[in-house]
Amino acid sequence: MKKGVIFQLLAGLMVALSVGMPMRCFAQQNSVALKAKADAEYDAEDDVNTAVWLSAGGVLGIAGTCLLGAVAVGGAYVYQPVPPADRLLGKSAEYVNFYMDAYKARMRRLQLVAAAKGALGGSAVFFLLGTLNIKPWSDFVIW
Repeated sequence: MKKGVIFQLLAGLMVALSVGMPMRCFAQQNSVALKAKADAEYDAEDDVNTAVWLSAGGVLGIAGTCLLGAVAVGGAYVYQPVPPADRLLGKSAEYVNFYMDAYKARMRRLQLVAAAKGALGGSAVFFLLGTLNIKPWSDFVIW
């Protein structure tokens, strides 16, 4: 009878350890992911050149309304800059993967927003110039 009680105690201990240990690993992985994501988004905010994307969308929007403005938005979607390698030196592989994914996603979002604002503003200027009968835009705007 003593063997049965000892067995049950050891079995209960094994179950408790097998349930508790993976939870700690997941918690550690989540903290690495959250730290990497926060660092990446902060760095992306510093690295993005919104003036370039805003200008590209605006110039192309003025030159050819929404059609060329869409080219700037497409370029902002396709172009994915890579962060400087010195930021990732000495970091774990998990951290680097989470950082790269978050950095690219945040940069893409910031570039898209800036290019879209520029394209919409440029298209508005295009239609305004056409409405005011300013050549050569008045040839393209028909009311």
